[in-house]
Amino acid sequence: MRWYCPGCWCDFGADLARCPRCGLDLHGFWDSRDYLEKLILALDHPEPTTPVRAAELLGRLRAAPAVEPLQRLVRASADVFVVRAAIRALGAIGTRGAHEFLRTLTDEPARWIAEEAARALDAAGRRAAAQRLDAPQSGQEP
Repeated sequence: MRWYCPGCWCDFGADLARCPRCGLDLHGFWDSRDYLEKLILALDHPEPTTPVRAAELLGRLRAAPAVEPLQRLVRASADVFVVRAAIRALGAIGTRGAHEFLRTLTDEPARWIAEEAARALDAAGRRAAAQRLDAPQSGQEP
């Protein structure tokens, strides 16, 4: 099993109290963060499947604080799977800022990014319409 320092992403083979590279108090660091903060940090993890899983979970949680880190990830990552997961998460989170960013991506020269952003916006629109249909109308029984 490998462990990683969240401060410098040094990897090591044991559960250490301090990072051997930067000296970060690892247990103190992790104990001071909530689940959402840990997921957002995981977006920068060097192991390639970790950011994908983190993005998927942030989307399922509709974690608005993750919008800016996910947008940064879309712009910075060269990994198609990471970018795709981040775009889908932004669509699922559904804030105005997330949707505005996705709309800018529909003009991307990389066709797969534009198509993924369009699909995320389409799915978000279908979810919003379903929620409106499920909501009780004024004057109706809930």
